[in-house]
Amino acid sequence: MIGSDTRVRCSIALGVLAALALAVAPAARAEVAGDPVVKAIRIEGNRRVEADAIRAAISQKVGEPLDPAKVDNDIRAIMKLGFFSDVTVDAEDLEAAPVLVYHVTERPTVRSVKVVGNEALSKDDLKDAMELKPFAVLDLGQVRKDVKKIQAKYVEKGYFLADVSYRIEDLPDNQVDVVYAVAEKAKVQVKEIRFLGNAHVPKEDLTAYMQTQEGGLLSFITSQGTYKEDAFQHDLQAVQFVYMDRGFVNVKVGKPAIALSADRRYLFITIPIEEGEQYTIGKIKFSGQLLDQEPRLRKILRSKQGELFQRSKIGADLFAIGDVYKDMGYAYANVVPVTNADPKTRTLDLDLEIQPGPKVTFERIEVVGNDKTRDKVIRRELRIAEGELYSATGIKTSKQRVTALGFFETVEITTRKGSADDKIVAVVEVKERATGTFQIGAGFSSYENFILTGQISQNNFFGWGQTLSLQVQWSSIRQLGQLQFVEPYFLDTRWTFAFDLYATEGYYTNFTRRAIGGSVTWGYELAGLAPWWGFARNLEDMRLFATYTNEHVNVSAANTSVLLANQFKSGNTSSVRLSLQWDRRDNRLFPSNGWFASASAEFAPPVLAPSAIFGDAVNLFTRYAVDARYYRPVFLGLIARAKLTLGWIKDWDKDHPVPISEKYYVGGINSLRGYRFLSIAPTEDVGCNPKNPGGGLCSITVGGDKQAILNLELEFPIFEKVGVRGVVFADAGNAFPSGKFYDPNVSLSLFKSVGFGLRWFSPIGPLRFEWGIPLDRRKDRQTGAYIDAPLDFQFTIGNFF
Repeated sequence: MIGSDTRVRCSIALGVLAALALAVAPAARAEVAGDPVVKAIRIEGNRRVEADAIRAAISQKVGEPLDPAKVDNDIRAIMKLGFFSDVTVDAEDLEAAPVLVYHVTERPTVRSVKVVGNEALSKDDLKDAMELKPFAVLDLGQVRKDVKKIQAKYVEKGYFLADVSYRIEDLPDNQVDVVYAVAEKAKVQVKEIRFLGNAHVPKEDLTAYMQTQEGGLLSFITSQGTYKEDAFQHDLQAVQFVYMDRGFVNVKVGKPAIALSADRRYLFITIPIEEGEQYTIGKIKFSGQLLDQEPRLRKILRSKQGELFQRSKIGADLFAIGDVYKDMGYAYANVVPVTNADPKTRTLDLDLEIQPGPKVTFERIEVVGNDKTRDKVIRRELRIAEGELYSATGIKTSKQRVTALGFFETVEITTRKGSADDKIVAVVEVKERATGTFQIGAGFSSYENFILTGQISQNNFFGWGQTLSLQVQWSSIRQLGQLQFVEPYFLDTRWTFAFDLYATEGYYTNFTRRAIGGSVTWGYELAGLAPWWGFARNLEDMRLFATYTNEHVNVSAANTSVLLANQFKSGNTSSVRLSLQWDRRDNRLFPSNGWFASASAEFAPPVLAPSAIFGDAVNLFTRYAVDARYYRPVFLGLIARAKLTLGWIKDWDKDHPVPISEKYYVGGINSLRGYRFLSIAPTEDVGCNPKNPGGGLCSITVGGDKQAILNLELEFPIFEKVGVRGVVFADAGNAFPSGKFYDPNVSLSLFKSVGFGLRWFSPIGPLRFEWGIPLDRRKDRQTGAYIDAPLDFQFTIGNFF
């Protein structure tokens, strides 16, 4: 029992205080008038957490009557702070003037977070899965969440049976180490995917649309054969889509069965399918508010009566019909397909109901995310404008054009309601990427020996959308120094201005070419002619360029080339080149889709090289060139590329033949991979000794007046996160002598090669490491030894396509 003269200490945990207070209250109240008033509140046991922070959670105040319910709630509130593992309360002098003492036991601090047993996945691979950090208060709930995330990471990488646990290691000063223990076990690979009931659609057609694939020999590189639950759920939807795209509108994809092999290394997946009947399209009609557009809608409709029902084609039709109205300003236009199936005839009638909604104009266009790039660089690529009617095509085209600049990782254009129902706000949100590079590289080639290269470039100079670069290259057979500047919208017009200053030195088979010069270019986007020529609206991204080049060329012949000394001429070149370029690439810096085409004609006539200025040593010629490139994504991150290069140079007249230094030479990493740099060209046989006509013949490379090069390659991801990709390629090309378009010395008149390589899109720029295998190896006619190595390694910095 509790007496009035006795010092009382009641140790109270959660819920105990209220029960004890009810037991003693009658006796206390019999001897003391009224409820006891709290005299003081003390906090004990806290070392890191300030007492004031704990007091802020306590509702029982000094000077107020003791309320057991409040104390009970206060214990809960202190625990909710998350810093303590236990809270108890002692009450001193409970009947007279109680003093409440809150004893807290602080949770330990995490000194370190470790992962042990992880061999297949590094700590860097797992760091995103561990949210518990050193120096934080230990939270067992967060520890258990991290365990689940680490296990999910292993499942994502194919370690389906990986087991993850944790342990807490106590340390002095109320600290702990948290250790995640991983038992990786064997990696589980999808061995086989089976379908049951797929009578009309072969397995290959279904798995082609699935992310989950059967494992193979290259699974360790491509991660093919890895099972991911979220990806597999999407795969089931993809299987259903394939069937609906072939007219099986009632297809049912059942619950898959996943079995583990006896050795626990392989997964076998079985997917049951009920195909149902195949349907064709019956009648197609339009309803709703057509706004006199039915003839136009009929014309763009791809789905036809009597054809198999194809969900993808119907979906494309719905988008196309919606865009018709959205391009008229009806931003909220909706097309609702209503279907009526006839099981007897197995046809599906379509009623496309048009709901245009109100017309809408752009009230405002906002650009966000461009911390560096000026607004006008983005806005000049937009094909929507404030005050104009809403246009879905305009938004789509605008996104494509801003993305094509290459300055941004992502570009998104979203809309939201404006100040009224008939107004809309467009938000262009970009995420900038690094557009400046500082490159210093070194490499080794089998024929160039040691290679040094350096480049400072900025493709978005000071955020104005201009390009400025300084490039230096040096190897045993070529040197280059170059300064370039490009302004694509000179003074905010459709004119392009560019200049180029350079000095080069190249060692060819029989001579050395040194040149110093520069060029000035003016160009114009033909779409700017639309006010005077309506068809020009269709010529977006097509530009006409005029380039004036002036350079001094010095040619030094090798010893044996003295026999053709009249062809090794030095002199000045003063030329004008007209070129037409059409650029439809999705990204001008790192393209993966689209195409680029250029055709040019260069003239170096006597009128541009008057003897009063240049003397008699001038180079006169006419040159034509075609450059075409094509890019297309395939699947699973693969990108196919093709490049065609054609050239033809001709004499200006019989008194001014084309200098040997201007002719075509093929070979090298940027031309025909696997062959020595610029080593493929026509040759001439001349007497080795002019004083002795019978002294034998020497073959001298004299260059071709025509060239044709085709490059094909397939690029695939290896370590996508760090920008490492692989490539396989096939090249074919040759340079042809005057008057001939064939080469009897090689099959198909083209030298051919295949090969493989690595691309690293590093912070300092794209690095290329490629191994070429020449398929038409040449031999020295005198010694019979091979001129070309069976496997040729080549290295450079910069993009090829």
